[in-house]
Amino acid sequence: MADTATLEREPADPEVEPDSADGGAPVRRSAAEISRRRFTIAVLVGTAIVVLPMLWLLWDLWNGTVNPLRGVPYDNFYDLQARAMFHGRLNLPTGNMGIEAFVHDGRQYTYFGIFPSLIRMPFLLVTHSLDGKMTGPSILVAWGCTSLFSSLMVWRLRILMRGQAALGRAEAAAYGGLVATILGGSVVLYLSATPFIYNEDFAWSVPLTVASLFALLGVLERPSWGRVTASGVLILCTALSRTPTGYACIIAAGLIAGWFALGRGGPERRRWTLPLLGVALVPFLASCAVTYAKFGIPIGLPMADQVWATVNAHRRYFLAANGGKAFSFSFLPSTLWAYFDPFGLHLTSLFPFITPPTAPAPTLAGAVLDQTYPTASIPATMPLLFLLGCWGAVTAFRRRVVGDVRLTRIILLAAAAGSAGVLLWGYISERYMADFMPLLIIAGAIGLIDIWRRLDGRSRKVRGRTLGVLVVFVVYGIVANLAIAASPAGQWSITQNARFVTAQRTLSLGYLPDAVRTGPTLPYWAPAGQLFAVNHCSGLYLSTGNHLKDVPGQQIQHYTWMPVEQSPTFSHTVGFTFNKAPDHFTKPVTLMTYGPASVVLTPDGPGHARVVVENAGTSINWPPARGWRFPDNLTHQQYQITAVTDPNLNSINIYWYGQKLIGHYIAGNGPAVVQNTPTPAGGVPPVVTVAAVPTTITPPTTTLCRSLVGNR
Repeated sequence: MADTATLEREPADPEVEPDSADGGAPVRRSAAEISRRRFTIAVLVGTAIVVLPMLWLLWDLWNGTVNPLRGVPYDNFYDLQARAMFHGRLNLPTGNMGIEAFVHDGRQYTYFGIFPSLIRMPFLLVTHSLDGKMTGPSILVAWGCTSLFSSLMVWRLRILMRGQAALGRAEAAAYGGLVATILGGSVVLYLSATPFIYNEDFAWSVPLTVASLFALLGVLERPSWGRVTASGVLILCTALSRTPTGYACIIAAGLIAGWFALGRGGPERRRWTLPLLGVALVPFLASCAVTYAKFGIPIGLPMADQVWATVNAHRRYFLAANGGKAFSFSFLPSTLWAYFDPFGLHLTSLFPFITPPTAPAPTLAGAVLDQTYPTASIPATMPLLFLLGCWGAVTAFRRRVVGDVRLTRIILLAAAAGSAGVLLWGYISERYMADFMPLLIIAGAIGLIDIWRRLDGRSRKVRGRTLGVLVVFVVYGIVANLAIAASPAGQWSITQNARFVTAQRTLSLGYLPDAVRTGPTLPYWAPAGQLFAVNHCSGLYLSTGNHLKDVPGQQIQHYTWMPVEQSPTFSHTVGFTFNKAPDHFTKPVTLMTYGPASVVLTPDGPGHARVVVENAGTSINWPPARGWRFPDNLTHQQYQITAVTDPNLNSINIYWYGQKLIGHYIAGNGPAVVQNTPTPAGGVPPVVTVAAVPTTITPPTTTLCRSLVGNR
C-alpha cells in the first residue's frame, strides 16, 4: 500500500486543453490542475442546486413575500448580547429573554455563545435598524461557510487518501452530489426554515466545527505555524459558539498534541506539542471564562437557575429525577432510537408527502426527559450521509490503511465526541441532528473517496451506474429534507398555515377533504398534519403534533393547534391615545372585555405602561398574562393593539404592530367588546381615550374551510 500511495502522489503527465480566454489556443495543464478545476466546478454546481430551495425556505416559506431579514421569535438574543458587550457586560435587559433567561446574581444571561454576537457587532455599531433582524442573514452566511469548509475538507481528505491521482468527471460529479447532500439533503436545510436563535446556534456550529477539524487535519498532515494558528482561531470561534462541539475540537487538539509528544508523527514533530497544547488550552479557558462570567461556574449550565424552571413543574421534576442535571446516560435508549430509527419518518399521500413522525419521539427505558418533539431520523432522511459515513468509519479504522487515512482517526473521534452531547441531553428535537453533521461530513467523504478508489480501472459503465445510484440518493435526500423543512411548525403564522393548506389541497395525491376532521370542540392533541374544522367552520386548525401535556397553560390553550382560518368576529383592533403627559397616567384603563375577562392598560413605572389580561379564568402563570413595558411618551398619538379571542382555542392573542405581545388562556365565549371612551361633556378628554379601530383590510373569511368540509 505504501508503494501505491507513493505512485498516486506522483504528478500525472500534463494534458492539453483549449483555453477559451486565448482565442481557443491550446494550453498545457497538469492533471493536478485539471482535477482541482473539475472539483471546484462540481462543488459549485452542487451548492447551486440547493441555493433556490434554501433561499425560499429562509426568505419566504409560504409567506408569499420575499424577506431577506425574515425572523421568528426568539430572534434577537444575539443582538441584545452584542449590545451588552458594547458596554462591557454579558447580562441582558431583564425580561427580554422570557423563560430562556438564566438568573445569576440578580442579572439575566443567555446560555447561547458569544460568537454570533461578535460577528454582529460591526453592523450594530453603526445602525440600530438591524436589531432583531440579523438571524436570517447570519444563517445564510453560515450555510455558505458550510459549503466552503465541507468542500475544503473533502478535497483535503482526497489528497490524504489518493495523493495526486487524476480526478475523473464522474468522480468529480460524485463530490458535487455529496456537497449538495450536505447542504440540502440533510438537517442543514431544515435550519434555514425557522430563522430563530435556536437554529442559528446549530447553523454556525456545523461549519465552525468542520473548519476547525479541517485545520487540525492539516496540522497532522504537515504542521506549520500558519496551520497551527488557523486551528487555534477556528477552535476559539467554535468554543465561543456552541460548547459541545467546541469541546470536541479542544479534545482533538489535545489528542494531536499527545500524538506529537509520543513521536507518532515523527521525532521532528515533537516540537509542535506545546503549540498544540496552547491551541487546546486557550479556547478552553476562554469558554470557561465566559461561562463563569455568566453563571458563576466554569463548566456546565445551572439548569435550576433558568426562568423556565421556576414556572414549569415538569422542568423541576425532570431535574429532580436526574440529580439536577440535564445530561444522563439513561437518555441513550430514547435519543439513539429517535435519531437512528431506520424508519424514522412519515410517508403520506398528502403534500408534502414526507414529514417527521406525527407524534413526539417516545421516552424509553423509564427515563424522564425534559421535552421531545416529532423528530425524523438520520438513516431515514440522510441515507447517503449515513451509509457513506459507516463506510468511511470502517475505512479509517481498518488495519490495511488507504494512503494517509489513519490521520483522520483523531478527527473522527473528536467529531463523534461532538455529537455525544445531544445523545446524553434530555431533549429530543429535529435541529439537534446538526451536531452529528461534522461526523457525517468527514466520515461520508472518506467513504465516498474510498468507493471511487476501488472503482479505478473499472469500466465506464460500472462507474456510470455507481454515479446513477449516488444521484438517486442525492435527489431523495434533497426532496425529503425540503419536504420536512416545508412542513408545518409551531412558529408559523396564520398566513403560512393557510397558504400551506391551499398548496396541500392542490398538490396532494390523496383527497384532502377526506382527511379533515370536524367537531364542536378541538381535541387537546392530534397527530401532526391533522386538519380540524370546528363548529361549522368558525375556525380551521392544523396540528403540529407537539404534546403539551407537561405545559398545562399551553395545553388548555390547545397550543398543539395552529389556526389556518378563524372567524373574522374573533379579531378586534383597539386604539388608545394618551391625552396628557405621562405623569397623569396613574390608574388602569380597560381597553376591551371578553365576558368576565378584560384587557387592561396599566401604568408600569414612570413614563411606561403595560397591557395585561385580567380575570382570564385560570391561575396558571405560564404563558404570562402580561405584555412587555413600553414608553407612553407619545402624547396625542394613537397606539394600537390587535386582540384575537378564539373560543375554539380558549386563547387570547394580543399583537403589537404584528409582534405577539400576549398569548394567554381565556375562558368562555365572550362577547368581545371594545370599551370605547364616551365623548366627555365640556370637551375635556380623559387621560387615555380608547376607540375601536375599523379595519381597512378585507377581513379574513373561512372559505378555505368551507371548500374542504362542505356541509359537514
